[in-house]
Amino acid sequence: MTGLSRTGKNGWIIASILVFSLTFTVSAAFGQNAVSVIVRDTSTRENLGGAQVYFDGGYSGDTSSTNETGIVVIPDVNPGAHTVRVTRPGYNENTTKFAYPAETTIEVLISKEALVSLNPDGPLPNAINIVFYPSSTSYSCINNAKLPAPDYITNETLFRNDVLNVINNTYLNLDQFTSPSNPLPDDYRSYFNFYYYYDPSSPADAFSGCSGSLPEGYWDNVTFSDVTVILYPTYYGRYANISCQPTGCTQIFGPGRSQMKAPANQERIVRLETGHALFGLDDTFCGDTYYWQNDPYPNVWSSLASCQTDAQSHDRDPAQCRQIESEDSPPSCIRNFWQWDPMPDVMAGAYGGTFGDAATQRINYVLSQARVGIQAQLGTGGPSPSLSQSGVGYL
Repeated sequence: MTGLSRTGKNGWIIASILVFSLTFTVSAAFGQNAVSVIVRDTSTRENLGGAQVYFDGGYSGDTSSTNETGIVVIPDVNPGAHTVRVTRPGYNENTTKFAYPAETTIEVLISKEALVSLNPDGPLPNAINIVFYPSSTSYSCINNAKLPAPDYITNETLFRNDVLNVINNTYLNLDQFTSPSNPLPDDYRSYFNFYYYYDPSSPADAFSGCSGSLPEGYWDNVTFSDVTVILYPTYYGRYANISCQPTGCTQIFGPGRSQMKAPANQERIVRLETGHALFGLDDTFCGDTYYWQNDPYPNVWSSLASCQTDAQSHDRDPAQCRQIESEDSPPSCIRNFWQWDPMPDVMAGAYGGTFGDAATQRINYVLSQARVGIQAQLGTGGPSPSLSQSGVGYL
C-alpha cells in the first residue's frame, strides 16, 4: 500500500509540474490573461492548420504558424464577453462567443464547404461554370432496374478523381474532338470554372427523371451554375430502347439552369450531353429525342433548303445535307429535320467520333460569348447562347 501511494503521489507531482510548466510558458509569452483557440474539423475532430483566427474583429493569427497546429493563443484578454471568428479556404466560417475568465480554452469546430472549386488559382471572372454533383444511384439495363451506388457518397476522393478525369478527358481536350477547319481559341481552357458539390447527406439521383434530380434548394444555393452534371459511376448493360432508363440525358430549364447526367466511365456520353447542355447542339440520330433548328450556327435544320443555304454560306458542300433517318432499309425512323456533319458524329450518340464542322462552328460561337461573360449577359436580360435550347436530348 505504501509503495502504491508513493507512486500515485509521484504521478500527481509530475502532472502538477507539467501543468505549472505549461502555464508558466504561456504566461511568460503572452501574459496572464491568455486564451487558447483550438480549431478542429467538425467531422474528424482533427486539428486544422491554415485557419485564420479573428478575435473581436481583429486578426490574431494563422493556425499553421503557431507552435502547435490548430491552436492560436490570444494574449491580454480583458474580462467580459468576446467573439472568435475562424475562416479557412474550403470550409464554412464559424463565429463563437465566450466569456473570459470563465473560459480560457475555446474549441471552434468548422465544417467543409459543400461547393469545392477545382480551379488551381480560384474561379475565373466571366467564365462558364460547370458544377459536378454525385449520384447515389446507377442503373442496369440488363435487369431494367435502378441500383444503389453508394461509392460516391462514402468516398469523396473517388468522386473527385472521377470528376477530374472527366474534366481532363472531355472539357480540357475539346480541341481533340472538334473540326480542325474551325480551330478553337488557343486559350479556350481558360473559359471554364469547374466545381464539385459534395454533401453526402443530400445526394442526387441520376435515375429520377430523365436528367436526374437534384436536392431541393440546390439551384438557390448555386445560382451561378451554367451546367450542373449529375455524375454516376457506371451504366450496366447497353441502352438499346426506351424500355430502359437512358444512359445520359440533358434538360434545360431556362437560362442558367442546364442539367445533365452521365456515367463517369463513358466519356463519349459526357461529350454528347455537354453538346446539348453547354453548346445547345441537337441530336443527329433518329429517335425519341428533341429536334429544332438551333440558330445561330445550327447543326440541325428544319428544311433541306435551310441546310443547303447555310452550308453554302459557310463554304461547306450542300450535297452533304441529308434527312435525319435510321440506317436500316427502308428506314424505320424518319424525322423532318436535316443534318450536315458526317459520321462518326458525337451528336449521333452511339457513334462517338468528333464534332463536325457545323457543330464546331456552334461551339466556337458559344465559347466566344465567354469572353464577354455569360453571367454578365444574363444580368442584362439577354438570352445565353449556350442555354437557349429548350427541351430534352438523351441517349
